[in-house]
Order: sequence, then C-alpha cells, then structure tokens
Amino acid sequence: MLGKNLTIIGGSGGMGKVFGEFFKRNGFKITIYARNLERLKIVAHEFDINYESSLEESVKDADIILVSIPITSTVSMIQKISPLLKKNALLMDITSLKNMVVNTMQKIIKVYPINCLSLHPMFGPGIKDMKNYVMIVLKVGGTENYDDLVNELITLFELNGLIITESTPEIHDRRIALTLGVPHMFNILFLNLIRRSKEPLTELTKYTGTTFLLQKVFAESIIQRERDMFAEIQIENQEFHKVLNLLESLIKEYKTIIQKKNISKFNQIFDEALDYSKEDNDFKDSYRYFYDFMKILKQE
Repeated sequence: MLGKNLTIIGGSGGMGKVFGEFFKRNGFKITIYARNLERLKIVAHEFDINYESSLEESVKDADIILVSIPITSTVSMIQKISPLLKKNALLMDITSLKNMVVNTMQKIIKVYPINCLSLHPMFGPGIKDMKNYVMIVLKVGGTENYDDLVNELITLFELNGLIITESTPEIHDRRIALTLGVPHMFNILFLNLIRRSKEPLTELTKYTGTTFLLQKVFAESIIQRERDMFAEIQIENQEFHKVLNLLESLIKEYKTIIQKKNISKFNQIFDEALDYSKEDNDFKDSYRYFYDFMKILKQE
C-alpha cells in the first residue's frame, strides 16, 4: 500500500506546485524541498504544506519522492538521494527525456532496496485540473512491493481523470522529439523567419488571414513559456537530432521543387502529407476545430 508521506524535490517550481496540490487533495502529507529557501517558505505557506531546508531530512522518511527539477539536474539528484531513501520508498521523476533517467534508475534498484517509476505529464504548470490529460508512465522496477505500489498510484491517477500511456525510454524519446520538440522548433523558427524578413509583426496582422492568425497565436503562446525546458528537450534528446537531419533533407527537397517550379513534385509531396493525415482519427473534424478556434479569437 502507498504510504502517505510524499516529498517533492523542486516543490516550489511550477510543476512541483501542481503535483503538491494534486497529492494533498488526495490525502497525502506533502513536504517540499528546493534550494531557494525564501521561495520555499512562500509556497509552503501558500499551499499549507511542510517544507524542509535539508535535502537529507526531506527524503529520509518519505514513502514517495517526486523529483521535479530541470532535465540536466535530474540524473545527479536521483543518484544523490537514492542512498538516503528508506526501504520500499517509491522514487519518481517527471522529466521530458527518459533514456538517461531510466538507465540511472535501473542501476540504482540493483544497489538499493527502493522502487523507481518515471513519469512524463503531458501538461504544464498552468492547468487547474488533470482530467483528460495524458500521463506517460515508464515502469522501471524495484522491490517485491513494486507492482502493488505502482498499480495503486496509476489507479489514483486514473480516478482523477488522467489518461495513462505506458512506454519505453526509446519509444518515449523518439516520439517526444516529434510531439514536443518539432512544434516548439517550428514556432520558434516561424517567429524568427518573420523577424528576419524585417516586416513589423503589427503591420503583418493587417494582412492576416485565418491561417496566419492561428499560427501567430500558437507561436506567441509557446514563445512565452519555459525557454530552458525547450532548449533541453531539443538539445539533450538525440532523437531530436535525427529529426533535424530529416528536416534538413526535406527543406532541400522542397526548395528544389519550388525553384524548378515542379508542379508534379509539389502535388506529390502535398498528397503524401494529406494521405498521412487521413490516418488520424481526428482528421475529418480538423477543419471544424480550426474554425472553432477562429471563432474564439474573433470574439476576443
């Protein structure tokens, strides 16, 4: 059975607060730890939860430990706290990349009698309710209690409306390169391409059609979010580097088609994209979704 003492390392950050509130609402006793003591105190007071200024003290009696810190610091933190944890404790992370994290966890459970589970919540700190959002789960292993603990936690997530998707590190990182890395990249490049044209964005909006307006809104909403996380997701994920190679090849191909005015090749690459899109269950509704978004924008 899951114990109720839960520590969040990085608990004063955006996602730390989301999970602190979630687990508190579900009856857990929450302790948060972070390096910035003043911010730690403010968040603890705001959510009426405990805080601890000592890393060792924060984790030694915890039944569940959630690491909610930047990707590049997560592996070293996992290595640092693993010897401090009590037997059968459940250690989790919520990073956006999994190969290095899961590899580290697999080594740790061979040395220490603890349990490890890697999570990737497919939402950001702005949400108020987790219902109908996806939580990716990577099972690592641990003690004889592992299955019972993890199944109980997954049931808790599902009872709160989360959609659970199980994965492996390799599949996760490859698909995240496409579902997070690519949209982030395209929107960053979209704004920079417009900027390098030297056309003022305020002037371009006077010529805005539906497609440009929606793309601009997407790009401007993304560019306001966590720059460091975006950089880590793209720079640290080797699968994203492979995507960049594909993109480079595709851009060269597209440039040749346009320069040579090759209509047949243009039609081919267009139709290939269309046929691929038709495999999507939401394909038939996409145009309606597009104009639903537009109605919302026009109302504002």
